[in-house]
Amino acid sequence: MASIITVITSIVVSYATAKLTSYSKDVTGERKEWRDQIRKMAVEAVRLMQLNETKSQRFMDIVSEFQIRLNPDDRDDKDILISLRASMNGPNSILEAKFLAQISRLLKHDWERAKSESSVLGIFSKSNSLDMRRLRSTDYLE
Repeated sequence: MASIITVITSIVVSYATAKLTSYSKDVTGERKEWRDQIRKMAVEAVRLMQLNETKSQRFMDIVSEFQIRLNPDDRDDKDILISLRASMNGPNSILEAKFLAQISRLLKHDWERAKSESSVLGIFSKSNSLDMRRLRSTDYLE
């Protein structure tokens, strides 16, 4: 009887481990793709800011894409959208630098979260604190 319980437990644990591994790979891949897309959109947005083309349809499309990809309930994500919209008022190198700093913090935060979640003891990790996302004036003002 004990050997049957051991075999059943072994099967259940093996199945759960396989499912968790597969899920982790899928989520990690999706998040990598998300970071890549955010990075590409940010580069294009800054290029359009520098060319003073923030009232162009392409820039408005980028703002819409950011709005769809960012968390509508997150304060830092909302601030990114505010920076993008404010840049439509005309060239502003400080706003440009601020936007890049916001994106850098967003990407770093997500990367650290992905690393933490993919590690064996990821659930116990405190490396993904919200403070990592908090923008500081030193991030974009010299």
